[in-house]
Amino acid sequence: MHRRVRLTAAVALAATVPLALAGCGGGTSGGATTNESGATELTMWHGYTEADGEVLQSIVDGFNDSQDEWHISTEAIAWTSISEKLVSSLSAKNGPNLVVQGVDTGLGYSEQGAFQSIQAYYDDDSYENTDVFYPQLLDQVNFDGELYGNPMGTTAFAVYYNADLWEAAGLTDADFPTTIDELIELAKKLTIDENGDGEPEQYGFALPDQDAGVLSTLLHSGGGDFITDGVNHLDSPENVETLEKWQSAFVDDHISPAGMTSTDAMELFGSGRAALILNGPWEITSAESFGVTPGIFQWPGDWVAGVANYWYATSMNDTDEETAGIYAFFDWWNSHENQVEWTKSYYPPNRTDVTEDEFFDPIVATLSGFSDQAHYYATGISTTVTDITAETDSMTTQIMQGGDVAQLLSETSAKVDGYLGD
Repeated sequence: MHRRVRLTAAVALAATVPLALAGCGGGTSGGATTNESGATELTMWHGYTEADGEVLQSIVDGFNDSQDEWHISTEAIAWTSISEKLVSSLSAKNGPNLVVQGVDTGLGYSEQGAFQSIQAYYDDDSYENTDVFYPQLLDQVNFDGELYGNPMGTTAFAVYYNADLWEAAGLTDADFPTTIDELIELAKKLTIDENGDGEPEQYGFALPDQDAGVLSTLLHSGGGDFITDGVNHLDSPENVETLEKWQSAFVDDHISPAGMTSTDAMELFGSGRAALILNGPWEITSAESFGVTPGIFQWPGDWVAGVANYWYATSMNDTDEETAGIYAFFDWWNSHENQVEWTKSYYPPNRTDVTEDEFFDPIVATLSGFSDQAHYYATGISTTVTDITAETDSMTTQIMQGGDVAQLLSETSAKVDGYLGD
């Protein structure tokens, strides 16, 4: 149901290979494919295969039924398969006209000419008013002064809590933390180690330390930074202080087990052995599938990692008809009506003017209120993403197991600089 986009090793390698791709602007060098009704055929690739995929399909069907100039055929493909076959399919001219990808892959593909600038869409006042977008959504896909992406599945991470464990602890909405210190104290209160053996029967938090989004959130919340605009900020006094604080919460107070991936954390939370989890909107249906009733509150502060998936127009669009169809679909997607419809996927809308009573689910309405603090965990990286996150995942786990914070940050920072310099 979800994806935090990361470049695979295959894609990182492919990004170094010159591509025989069409130019970035719409034109008439090729020839648009039409169906038997005379409509220009467009192909869309995405990786949404659960309830979100069904909602997406209904919106695409609505677009196809609303006009007769273009017809979009969707293909739901595993996210890893999209990454593996996108470049080769575009080179062979049998790829998608429109594809969903994240910020990091978006930058790499745009540099190779695989993704087209859609600045003309934003400059054309005849299209849907994009001034209602959350402002950071466009900042994240502004590559060298040109906009390349249209916000698709974007949302903040939030803290989900087990409503039964919350009530059993005597907590109410008044106990929602507003600072990181309050959050850690809350996690301590929710941690239950009846025999004092250091292995709680109930953890306060299921906080994955093998997750770059979580790491980035911790660092920003402590006044530091991770990687912004391709610049590594790991080795800083602020980050040392922040991670020493969280290390104490893990090692001394046992608020969360160390060595967890995001999947591990979801399973622990679903088992009822953890009261809190930092996650995306897929946690709503995941928790319910385990029989856990989730509640939600905002991560303290003004910065939290989030999901940042976008629509990208590809080099397949080499005619004016195809480009016009892509822009027409963006306009359909961005409309108030269809962004309300999209909330049925458990993702918030990309626009700020959807009112609380229009949301499919009250938790999603609450989550939408956090959208202005959502940021992609790292920006300005076009390759070597998986190498970098492998290093930082290892570092964070070692820290949460009691390792020397300053030393690990320094050593890992040097390795990250090496990858960024490649």
